[in-house]
Amino acid sequence: MKTIRIAFLLAVILACFLPGGAKTRRAVVIGLGKQQDKSWAKINGDKDVALVVGMLKSNRFNDISTLINEQATKAGIVKAFNSLIKRSQKGDIIYIHFSGHGQLMTDVDGDEEDGLDESWIPYDARMYYGPMDRGEKHLSDDEIGRYMSRLREKIGNSGVIAVVVDACHSGDSTRDPDGKEDVIIRGVDADFVIPGKRQMAGSRHAESWLTLSACRDFQMNQEYNGVGKLTHFLCDNWRSLVGKPDKDILKVIDRAFESRKYKGPYAQNPYLSGNYGNVFSQIFQAK
Repeated sequence: MKTIRIAFLLAVILACFLPGGAKTRRAVVIGLGKQQDKSWAKINGDKDVALVVGMLKSNRFNDISTLINEQATKAGIVKAFNSLIKRSQKGDIIYIHFSGHGQLMTDVDGDEEDGLDESWIPYDARMYYGPMDRGEKHLSDDEIGRYMSRLREKIGNSGVIAVVVDACHSGDSTRDPDGKEDVIIRGVDADFVIPGKRQMAGSRHAESWLTLSACRDFQMNQEYNGVGKLTHFLCDNWRSLVGKPDKDILKVIDRAFESRKYKGPYAQNPYLSGNYGNVFSQIFQAK
């Protein structure tokens, strides 16, 4: 009996002093199917959310925040990122998913050779520069980098960050310009142009996380069966990806996108950047 009491006390002491939620699996899932600015055409990013949440729950994620349509304003997304950073602990496993429109915008920091930043489009972002959005409603890759860098500092090198982007960085239109109405594209050919002089070349954040994008920055991201093509593939096939290195997963997705099942009228190749190696092998674990 004395031994049991000692063991119980030790367990209590360890619970008090060890970091709470170590290796907790946390996620932020953002999906937009409509925008405040009606210039953006209807897509189905909001329908991706349930698929992604189901996949994450199957992989033992128990801290999942979702933002859908009106919830996914610029302020709402920033609040979700700040909350995630605040509650994360050393060694946590983090998954961030964005399904929605993407757009190229003027690089005001001067760190892009082509003068354009890639950006996610929150619910309240406008398609064109004006009094309702001078760029502050867009979520540029520079801003995302700042939040991910803070998150990396919080979870340390033992933690994992995977960012999945099911959006265009650029494209031709939100629907097929050749009139194929069954092809839905998550992007536009209109850049968001911010007037004024650019700054001198700045420095980029070292990407100490993995980013998997549905297409290259010059390609269009086409939907599949009413959801994101990348989202559909991951949620339908993640069990076959368990244990594979990130580069091998990229090859599998690329081959799938060229298959008869997924291939659309436009070339689309997934893209991997940042700190990759075996990140998804820690995201996808359940058999």
